[in-house]
Amino acid sequence: MRECKRMWVRMRGAFTRFQGRVCAWVKPQVEAEHGDVPGWVLITLMTAALVVVIWGVASDRLVEIFNRAMDSLSAI
Repeated sequence: MRECKRMWVRMRGAFTRFQGRVCAWVKPQVEAEHGDVPGWVLITLMTAALVVVIWGVASDRLVEIFNRAMDSLSAI
């Protein structure tokens, strides 16, 4: 029983050291990379708006192209 407890204490210590090393390695990398969140939000919204506009203008043609492609695949 004592042997098991000693092993558990050593494993916990090793895990704590490993966790400390990982955190020390990851933290500077995460802090250095803030990113441009407003830019990505703007790009995403503009892309969604373009899809809506294109779908609204050309929906009949897009559905026709899709149906023709599906028909040609089912013929294979």
